[in-house]
Amino acid sequence: MAVTVDLLVWGKWKQNWPLGSVNSLSSSIPRAAAEIEDLIATTQADWLLFWDPLLGEPDVELVAALVQERADAWHSGLCFGLAGEPEEHDYIHPIWPLALDADASIDSVSWRLTLSALLVKTDVLRTLGGLDAAFEGTTGAGLELGRRMIDRGAVVMHTPRLVNGRGSLSDRLSEHDRFVFLRRVFGRKWVRYAALRRSMAHFRPLKVRSALRSSAAATSATKRPGSADQVVTRDSVTSPENPTITVVLPTLGRYELLRPVLEQLRKQTLPAQQVVVVDQNDVDKRDHAIYEEFADLNLEVIFQVERGQWLARNAAVEQATGEWIAFVDDDSEVGPDFLEQHLEGLHRYDADLSTGASLAVIGAPIPENYAFFRVADQWDSGNGMCHRSLFERFGLFDQQFDRQRRGDAEFGLRVQLGGCLVIHNPHAIRVHLKAQEGGLRTFGSLDGFRHRDRTSPLPLPSMVYYTKRYHSKRQVREDLMIGLSQAIVPYELKRRASPRQWMGFVAGEAVHVPSTVKRVRASLRIADEMVEDGPRIPKL
Repeated sequence: MAVTVDLLVWGKWKQNWPLGSVNSLSSSIPRAAAEIEDLIATTQADWLLFWDPLLGEPDVELVAALVQERADAWHSGLCFGLAGEPEEHDYIHPIWPLALDADASIDSVSWRLTLSALLVKTDVLRTLGGLDAAFEGTTGAGLELGRRMIDRGAVVMHTPRLVNGRGSLSDRLSEHDRFVFLRRVFGRKWVRYAALRRSMAHFRPLKVRSALRSSAAATSATKRPGSADQVVTRDSVTSPENPTITVVLPTLGRYELLRPVLEQLRKQTLPAQQVVVVDQNDVDKRDHAIYEEFADLNLEVIFQVERGQWLARNAAVEQATGEWIAFVDDDSEVGPDFLEQHLEGLHRYDADLSTGASLAVIGAPIPENYAFFRVADQWDSGNGMCHRSLFERFGLFDQQFDRQRRGDAEFGLRVQLGGCLVIHNPHAIRVHLKAQEGGLRTFGSLDGFRHRDRTSPLPLPSMVYYTKRYHSKRQVREDLMIGLSQAIVPYELKRRASPRQWMGFVAGEAVHVPSTVKRVRASLRIADEMVEDGPRIPKL
């Protein structure tokens, strides 16, 4: 049965539309929101195409092709100058991977959609709601809709093909709509913080104050569409028969944890054809008996003298023979369907890279969005899978991150900005034991902003190297400010503290200001040297 697509035009339309019915939308967002709500309740169309008639006629053949591809929503927002909007996002969540946009000339994940050229599944709007009537213009309403969709499980992608690479600047985001967006996405404290920063940056405190008031009134009077517990889902699919899988497993100082992981890999419902363990232990501390015990796993061991987690993983990937490559850490516990779930999720979403749900036994609470499939906002090398060809296309891991952090985040971001789809799979679960010894703890690098002593560079230079490679100067600065403030303030003060406790903390911390400044400068200097040296990404 042919897929039907209704055309929703911002204005009048006289041309024929062969894929479905034609509907005109009011220029007023509140009225358009009501019209769309009525339409999605009655239409039989599978997809809806929002269209600005000033763009001419949509390409019918292209639209028919796009609905067969992997996204739940296609748009051309980056062709309309929406990259980086709204700028206050940088003050709140400066280095969130999904806040970075790929080049507008390629298909890529992006929630910054335009309502001038948007192709979306009707069921997505039925599940998550249509336009937010609290907005005044299409730019803000489109940004909020895109963010709502990607936060709740929809695959939202930019494509220049929808407008044949052309576009124009969207209507300017008004102060009112800017703060409506911030109120819908972030908490009240962050909204006030963003307002303060915007007032300081643009010298317009009166306009910002007025927008704060009007946006508060609008969001109070108008409920955000959809429900927070509603998410976009897809049916499971059948994975290809007889896939070949290699498991990459580095280990250092954790033989007592390695044995249970190998036992769990032995019991997989979809067995691996190869398990590559990279043993970085000292020669006199190597336990050869453990590998003899698991010889039935098609175990291959690389004894690596030079320590480095990315050097280790690169060596394992180079030796991998499987079509699919899975990654797990040595301080993990995985269920019997770990590999099977990763592979099924990759095929369900036609994704390029999969990251599973890592449930830590200590630390912060498990985020609510771990419970459903969605576009991943970070890749985890302790719980992931991809096709071998991904490394052939993008290279291996950047060895500048050895003995430090964010190497897996960099690979995931590199793949994302290259136009690929990275998916979070809630069914591919590992329990992260966060062992107190071994692994990155050997190098004192488990936390990028918290150190055991007050002499090491702060933060880890690799943290700054990562941001300097991919982010703007403002994003680098904001990430450093937020990271340092959150690291310096103890957890107990963040929850609840009296003025007296805060005064005591500030007085005690003031003594360390000179050393902290020195450590930050050292980190920035080393990061600059790393950037100047450039990435160390071997080819496969």
